[in-house]
Amino acid sequence: MIWSLLPLTLLLVGVELGFRVFWEPPPRPPELDLEMVPHPTRLWALNPGKVTAAGLVHTIDRDQLRAVPDTGAPYRAFTVGDSSIFGHGLEDPDTLHHHLSQALAQAGTPTDVFCGAVPGYSTEQALVVLDEVGWDLDLDLLVIGTLWSDNNFDNFVDAVWMAELNQPSRRVDFFLLRFHAWQWLRRARHPDRPNEGLPVGWIRSPEEPELGRRRVPVDDYARNLDRMLVQAADRGVGVLMLEPCNRERLKGGAAWDLYFRTMEQVASAREVPLVDACEALRRAELGPEQAFLDEMHPTGLSNEAYAELAVETLQASGWPELPPPTR
Repeated sequence: MIWSLLPLTLLLVGVELGFRVFWEPPPRPPELDLEMVPHPTRLWALNPGKVTAAGLVHTIDRDQLRAVPDTGAPYRAFTVGDSSIFGHGLEDPDTLHHHLSQALAQAGTPTDVFCGAVPGYSTEQALVVLDEVGWDLDLDLLVIGTLWSDNNFDNFVDAVWMAELNQPSRRVDFFLLRFHAWQWLRRARHPDRPNEGLPVGWIRSPEEPELGRRRVPVDDYARNLDRMLVQAADRGVGVLMLEPCNRERLKGGAAWDLYFRTMEQVASAREVPLVDACEALRRAELGPEQAFLDEMHPTGLSNEAYAELAVETLQASGWPELPPPTR
């Protein structure tokens, strides 16, 4: 058997070397400004190392999350959310996690705040990040800012694709995608789907590829939030929920009220402190031009305002002395 497998192995190695020398995979679509890669459990993730987004260079750690120094502070916190929580278009000192760490230190609770937010992530992906990374950090505080992606209409539904990823054939396919020969074969077989497997905006539902639906239906959104709170309670971890803001909502827009009401109801049921980011901006007297880089991504001034109100809310709730969410 060994002598039979040896020629086959040499042949496959030769084919792969040939493809690496004479064929390069087509470049990623220019619309995807972050260096994303497919991920076997999270759908997509940031590429470890140095990546460029919005003209800035970010460091991505081995867990495929935005790198944050571990100073060994007495308390440890973790943020989950999408690009607005990740800090799209911002240097590290302007991000929410950095401002939270600064504000908590000034309040007498030195805290390392790690970033578990990734552009485009929903509560479905946030739960996976917590299972794979977050809970292992021995957390004292979880900050949940996940809403925009769950509410978004797209050409895929997170739970459908994540169930699809658990199929053995998908896991094998993901492993083989690291080889140029396999990539070429897939593109030759499916020339009409050249971007299959790429990040958000290019993912297609395996069942209904053209049907636009909420990425996470509101009932699932409520269950996912509640599941995070139960997991936090089981581990003795405090929670702060953050309602994100954008230009339209700052002016009184109500297009997403259903998802905001859902977050508020879950927070109330579990007796978890909740901060409205728009309230923080109004209190800081920041208008849309000062508050946002574009339609939705906060500036450093906004993140500073969010952090100040968040720490005040945490102090009023008794964190870190009082118990975590009600079980």
